[in-house]
This record gives sequence, structure tokens and C-alpha cells, in this order.
Amino acid sequence: MNRVVTTVVGTLVESWQELRVHRGRVVLSLVGVTIAVASLAVVVGFGSLAERVTAAFNEQYGGRPATYSITGTPGSGDGTGAAAAATADAVDRELRAAADRYDVQYATEASYTSRRIQFPDGVAEVQGMTVDPPWAEIHRLRIAAGDWFSESDRDRLAPALVVNQAFLDRLGGADVVTHPTVRMPGTPGVTAVVVGQYVSSEYDTDPMFYQLANSVATASVTPGADDGNQRTFEVWIPEHGAKALANRIASDAERAVGGDVSVDAGRMDAAGSVDGDPLGAMRYVIAGVAVLVLVLGGLGLLNVSLVSVRQRIREIGIRRGVGASAGRIFVAVLLENVLGTAVAGGIGVMIGAAVLGNDTVRGLITSGVEVGGAPFPLEAALIGVGSAVFVGALAGFLPAVLAVRVKVIDAIRY
Repeated sequence: MNRVVTTVVGTLVESWQELRVHRGRVVLSLVGVTIAVASLAVVVGFGSLAERVTAAFNEQYGGRPATYSITGTPGSGDGTGAAAAATADAVDRELRAAADRYDVQYATEASYTSRRIQFPDGVAEVQGMTVDPPWAEIHRLRIAAGDWFSESDRDRLAPALVVNQAFLDRLGGADVVTHPTVRMPGTPGVTAVVVGQYVSSEYDTDPMFYQLANSVATASVTPGADDGNQRTFEVWIPEHGAKALANRIASDAERAVGGDVSVDAGRMDAAGSVDGDPLGAMRYVIAGVAVLVLVLGGLGLLNVSLVSVRQRIREIGIRRGVGASAGRIFVAVLLENVLGTAVAGGIGVMIGAAVLGNDTVRGLITSGVEVGGAPFPLEAALIGVGSAVFVGALAGFLPAVLAVRVKVIDAIRY
């Protein structure tokens, strides 16, 4: 056992000493590997961030996997008027009861609406959504200032609104901290209070808002001809058995409402809209680029290693003459490449982390979307170092075989 340990440690020390002696050659041979690993780390890191950004965008618009949209449709009538509104209320009520019955934690109304808002420069028709508190979690909504809705907001006599920056700008640049109020003309008119501002894109130049469903204040507002009748309900449920559960909720509500109302459930999130992995194409492209970068770096290292072994034939022949075994020579030459590429891989990963950690670069990739996780993906670091060691082993194998074939007589020839 001691002999084995001594041999292993001795070989490692010998390989490291060879690297120190041939510093110039090592630096030249590993520059390409360092660049290749840095490129690989950046490519893998970029791919990881891009996947997370794509998933974040998909979840903002379609919900997290698996999100189902459930809508009730009257079998007769034009879908407007008091009767249609009453039917929509009944469907919403039964859907909530069914969600509670099946212990669905994240369930929300998600109906588009519009309200007339009294701004300082006049009254304007503003688009919005009527939602419940879980909507923000389902759709990754982030709050820039103030607060999102809570259950206690349902008891407010003044409706609570969460708005975008354009809405606040239309109010004259009001600060959410001051809880600005706006007049909402109607039958009857109400005064709403802004409790929060959500993060919106710079391209969202039109005022928009969220209002809380089933609140005391909004219950007294008489809906317009096209407002309140086309209501949508969303549930976020585990992917395993999601379709069956969503259909069960819809069928329970349809049976409870009765009449000629049809209640249907359809999956909204991106994972349910395509077959297989929705990011599969991106993964293949990234993997192809990474393999190409890795092959180019490995070929460069192999060429330099072969030239290096031929230049060291005299040295290797002398070592064979003083008793070095073929196995010792093979492992020593192989480890020279492995140790060198491991160092080069570490440097390459640090370069890649510095590139992706730059705020400007990261902002261009994420487009300002909060994706969470580490600034530099851990998988990029592991793949970078691991691939460097793997390339070092492959590139060192052929030179090590050539070194083993060197004979003592070769030392005299060279």
C-alpha cells in the first residue's frame, strides 16, 4: 500500500516539476485550452441563463407548469347582460368551491377588464385584469414598489390597485408610498387607492392595472355591457395528473351550475403547448457549439504535445536508462497534460465567470428579467473544469504512448 501511494505521489510531483521546468512550452500549449474553456464556460453559462430567461418569460405570460385556464361558456345568448353576468358569477363561485375541495393551493380569477379612470388630464379607458393574490406567484409578477394584494385587501371600501409605471406617470409621477387615489367613474363611481407598482417593460407605455377579485368595493360596481361576463379562472397544479384534475374541476363546476353552460379547461403554460422539451432546440444548438469549441481546443493541445514529446526524446531515453518503467513514463507524460489543462480550465472558468458576471453582459442576456440563481451557473464551472481535464487526458494519451516507445538508444541518437 505504501509503495502504491509513494508511486502515485512521486508521479504527481514529477509531472508538476516537468511543468515548472518547461514553463514556456506549457504556457504556449495551454493558451488555446484556456481560451477554449473560457469560451465553453461562456457558451454553457449563456445557454443556462437563456433557458432561465425563456422559462421566466413563458411563466409570466402562460404561468408555471402546469397552469390551466378554465372558462365557462353559456350555450345560448350573446354573452352579455345581467343574465350572462349572473352565470359568470355562478361559474366562478363553483370553480372556487371545486378548487378548495381538491386542495388546490394556487387558484385565481384571471379576467381581462377595462375601467374608466379619471386622470389629471382627463378620463381614459384603461385595460386591466381582475385577479386573486395567488396570480402573482403563478405568473412570476414582481413588485417594484409597494405591495401586492393580500386577503385583507378584500375588505377595503376603496378598491386596491396595483399599477405599472405608465399609470403612475399619467398621475403626474405619483409615488406609490403616498398611496395615491384615482376616481373610477361608473354606476356607482368609486375611488380606488394604488397600493403597489409591478415591474413592467420599458415598452409598456400604456397605463395598466390589476384589481382584486371578489372585494367589498368591486362587488357594488355594476358591470358594463362587455365587462364581467367573460371571466376566466386559473389553477396551478402539479404536472403529474394535472389534466385529469383540471378536467375534474371544470366538470364539477359545469354540473353544479347546470343549464346549458359549458365549462372547459385548457393548459396555458409553454411546457404544455409543445411536445417534449420546449427548450430542446436551444439545448442542442448550445451543445453543438460547446463540442466544437472543445474539439478545437483539444486539437491544438494535441499538436503541441506531440511536438513536445519529439523534442524530449533524449530526456525520456535517459530516464528509461536509469530505471524508469514504461508505466511511470506513460503516467508522467499523461499527467503533465491533465494537470496543465486543469489549471487552464480553472483560469478559463474564472474568465467566463467574469464575462457573464458583468452587469452589462448579463443585462443583455436577461433583458432585465429576474431569473434567480447564482450569477454564474454552477454547471458551467463544472463542465468547464471537467472538460479541460477530459481534453487533457485525451490529448495526452497519444503523446504518452509515443513516450513509452522511446528506447535508451534513442537518447544517443538525439
